[in-house]
Parts: sequence; C-alpha cells; structure tokens
Amino acid sequence: MKKIHHNNYDLVLKEAFSLFHNKSLDFLGLDLPPIVSFMETEIAEVETTDDMMDLNFLLQDGSILHLEEETHLSIGDLIRFAHYDLRLYKRYKKRIHTVVLTPSDGLPGTKVLDTGNLQYSVLQIVFQDRDGDSLLEEIQSALGRGEPVNELEMIFLPLMKSAESAGTLLRKTIELEKNLPDESLRNKVRELTLILSNRIVDKTILDELWEELQMLKVIKYAEEKGIEKGIEKGIEKGMEKGIEKGIMKGKEEGTIEVAKNLLSLGMDADFVMKATGLDLPTIRSLEKLTRQ
Repeated sequence: MKKIHHNNYDLVLKEAFSLFHNKSLDFLGLDLPPIVSFMETEIAEVETTDDMMDLNFLLQDGSILHLEEETHLSIGDLIRFAHYDLRLYKRYKKRIHTVVLTPSDGLPGTKVLDTGNLQYSVLQIVFQDRDGDSLLEEIQSALGRGEPVNELEMIFLPLMKSAESAGTLLRKTIELEKNLPDESLRNKVRELTLILSNRIVDKTILDELWEELQMLKVIKYAEEKGIEKGIEKGIEKGMEKGIEKGIMKGKEEGTIEVAKNLLSLGMDADFVMKATGLDLPTIRSLEKLTRQ
C-alpha cells in the first residue's frame, strides 16, 4: 500500500493553523486580539531575498501575529526572523508579535537579540513543557459530554510531556481523534498528528498507524462508490421478492461493489479480504472481473 510522506513540520504548522486559525490563540495561550484574516508570507526585496515566512495573521486591533516553527532556536534564526519582521513593518507599519513554536529540546521564555543599537525579541513556546496526560483526559471528557474541543491541541498533544512513551501517547491521541464529530476534519487531524510525530515516534508504529488511516480512507471512498449502488439494486429486487430480502441482497451486493472498487484502486487481495470479510476465492473472481 502506498503511504503518505510524513516528514515535514512546516506542513503541519501551516495546515493546522490554517484550518483552525480561529482556535490558535487559545491553544497557544496568547492574550492577543482575535485573528481577523491571513496575511501574505512572501515579501520580496531586490537587495535581500524572497524567503517565505511560515504564517502571518492580521489581528482585530490591527497588529500582526507572525508564527514560525524552529526545533533549535539559534542566533541565526533570530536574525532571520528579525529581517522578516522588518520587511513586514516596512510594508504595513503595524505592531508585530512574533511567536516561535518549538516541539522539544528548547528553553521556554522570551528570546532576545541585542546588537547594541537594536533589540529584538520573540516569544518561544515549547510544547514539551505542557502536560499531555492532563490534556488527554480533558479532551476525552469533553468529547464524552459532546462538548467542542480545540483540534490544534490534539494535533500537537503527542509532542507534550507525558508519563507514557511517545508511541503510547500517539496511539491514545489517534484513538481519541476517532471520536471527533466532524467527519470531514477527522482524518485530516489524524494525518497532521502523524506527520508531526514523525521525529519522536518509532517508524514501525508510524507505519502501522498510517496503514490503518489509509485503509479507513480507501474503504470510505469505496463505500461511497459501492454501497449506495448495491442497495439500490437490492431495493429494486425487493419490489419482486420482498423489501427485507431485497435490502439484505443489496447489502451483499454493496460489499461486492466495495471489494471491486478497492481492487480497481490497486489494493491487494489480503487487504480487500480484511476490509470486506469476503473469502479469497471470491476476491480472486472479482479480480478477474475488474481486469476485463
């Protein structure tokens, strides 16, 4: 089975905060005005570079939130971020709040660059300083009560401090994310969680969880293409043989359609057997049909 590449922190930062930007200030614990809109991240200058910033947001009071991700914050990073902010200020003449997100191995607090005639500071947020076990319990309770949760907290939860191993915390987080009520976001949140955990979790565990997620997505696609068609056929037959029998027949045909769609997507026989419960001879027969 093909697996999605999962080796890019920047992808998670931009995707997660883009999807859930209205919840980002609460998640980061920043006492700032609400986000109003996204802002450009590429401000080119002829005499410098066209490097892109990670994320910029316009806040309700007219100031700008500039977010960056950096695993090991260095003086060179501060110089680069300061240059970004000077470009932003030159363009908009607005107050800028620069926040650096660090998965682990960093020191919390404000980082300062002092050149003598220029003082520049950023706020660094280190996720490993946060209590992941308590947060996991809080989210679990909220979902159990049917209350809304902050999906950003779930995506970054495996990076937080825990009495469990990183792999165990990731498994628990992925399992909890299955309970998110919004089906359209559920798999996206799980994907971003796995991508972010790439550097801290054993590859075997990641591969196993990716396979499970991909299986769910592929089956969902096959069901959408197959089950409805099968049940429609069954209901038609039910007009002649009795509605109940017809619907049962439709469900059987729906399963066959799912299997055929999975095979047409290139899934192997073992995978299709696991996904549909059909036996190997049936799968082999369907393979022949899909090739015709």
